[in-house]
Amino acid sequence: MVLNYNIPIFRKKVLINGNCLFLMGPIGTFFARLTNFLEENNVQTFKISFPLYEYGFPESRLIKYTQDIKFFKEVLKKVIIDKKIKHIFMYGNVLIPHKQALELVDELKKEDKIIKTHIFELGYLRPNFVTLENKGINYNSGFIKNRDFYLKQDSYEKFPIAKKYARFRIRKIWKAITFINHCFKNYNIVNYDHKLQPKPIYIWYQIKGFFLKYYFRLSEYKLKKKCFFEKNFYFVILQVSTDSQLTEGSNIKDNKKFIYKIIKDFAEAKIDCNLVFKHHPRDRGYTNYYNLIEKISKEFGVFKKVFYIHDCFLSKIFQNSNCRGTVLINSTVGYQSLYHSIPLKSLGISPFNIEGLSDQRDLVSFFKNPIPVDKLLFNKFYKYILENSQINGNFDGYFPFNKVFYF
Repeated sequence: MVLNYNIPIFRKKVLINGNCLFLMGPIGTFFARLTNFLEENNVQTFKISFPLYEYGFPESRLIKYTQDIKFFKEVLKKVIIDKKIKHIFMYGNVLIPHKQALELVDELKKEDKIIKTHIFELGYLRPNFVTLENKGINYNSGFIKNRDFYLKQDSYEKFPIAKKYARFRIRKIWKAITFINHCFKNYNIVNYDHKLQPKPIYIWYQIKGFFLKYYFRLSEYKLKKKCFFEKNFYFVILQVSTDSQLTEGSNIKDNKKFIYKIIKDFAEAKIDCNLVFKHHPRDRGYTNYYNLIEKISKEFGVFKKVFYIHDCFLSKIFQNSNCRGTVLINSTVGYQSLYHSIPLKSLGISPFNIEGLSDQRDLVSFFKNPIPVDKLLFNKFYKYILENSQINGNFDGYFPFNKVFYF
């Protein structure tokens, strides 16, 4: 793969042509900094202030909402009309107010009232990227299209490399303050457990996860050599236990069912390979599947072939000649696997779950003989995703506001 450091990356600049309303943002001060940028360019901004408080906004921009979230939609409609809102910004599309906002925008469109939505998310093409879409993300992404659509797109002669920008530690302090504040606020903003609606016990889970990171680095050192270097292996990616990719973007619904299916089908394939489960780093401290994986793998007689690890460098995994394939629901790891031409099987709704990228056969067939990645299709797919949704920057450090938005 030929790489190029000089290709412009994000090409889909966003025209801001009216007043902007901000709903919930990523934990920290990113949305506050974005409103400052817009105000400096003579755009009036407003922020809905829920009981799950977000820092950095002056009182003049705040519209406080403390009622039951089920009444938010009717209040939001009044705010949009009274404040002449033309743009709504949000982080993700799983929170109740964000779902209501997206529904309301569709309803207003039928009344010839056009409101543009801008949805931020962590980068699909990590690291060093932030995602920005306008209708939905992940399993609701506007990039869920068919193979023929992507085959018609242009391809790269040389793959671009994004710049790595440092995060500012002072901003991470605000993330911690915000998280702790939210832990002690009893206010429903999502229908299930979610880290944007945390509980007090989550503070302990975060502390526990921090120390476990270093514990697993030492305790799993020999284990990683055994599972990655003694024979070929399949790499299985676990989602965060409450991730909407599981609960809303797949038929599997939870990690326990996912683990059971993977081990069952792996055993049925009867192949001489290892099966390596990787825990999600954001779920470290919250969950541990060791006993479950041990129980199920013993049930199907593959205990000696099944492994469970926590942290590793993904690029090293995918550059390992023993890696035969990746299995997941819908994760950014899918993009990385494809980037390194590692065969992929996706069991959820995702932009890359199309023929030529994710194996469309059953999982047993994939384990027996994974279909190679269509490199030209991936090249076109990657270029389209990158140039139309990926911004080189991060929420806690440098973000190129003036390259993304224009007036």
